[in-house]
Amino acid sequence: MPAQPLNRICYVEDDEDIQRIVRLSLERVGKMTLEVVGDPMVAIERIIAFKPQLVMLDWMMPGMDGPALFRKMREVQQTKELPVVFITAKASQRELDELKTIGALGTISKPFSPTELPVQLRALWAALP
Repeated sequence: MPAQPLNRICYVEDDEDIQRIVRLSLERVGKMTLEVVGDPMVAIERIIAFKPQLVMLDWMMPGMDGPALFRKMREVQQTKELPVVFITAKASQRELDELKTIGALGTISKPFSPTELPVQLRALWAALP
C-alpha cells in the first residue's frame, strides 16, 4: 500500500464530454487534483510537468491510442514507473490481459459511475505494493 493517499491524477482523453464527467467526478466527488490532456501526442511532456501519482489513459484516441502511449511512457525515465489505469469501452479480454502483462495497474469500463470512479481509483491505488 502506498504511503500517500491518491490525490494527483493526469487523465489523457480526447472526448470533451468524458473529460467534463471525469473532472466533476475526481475534483468534486473525489477531492483530487486533476490534469486533463486532450492530445495524446503531447501527453508525456504534460505528465512530466504535472507530476501525477497516477495516469489514466483512454484506449481509443486519434493520433496515438492509449496502449501505444502507455508503451511510450515506459520508455521515458520520468514516466516509466507511473501507475497507469485504462478507461475503455472497447477492449477484448485478451487486450486487457496484455496490458496487465506489460504493467497496467488496472482498467475501468465505460460507462462508469461518476460517484464510484474515485473509489475505484483509490482501490487500485491501495493495491499497489
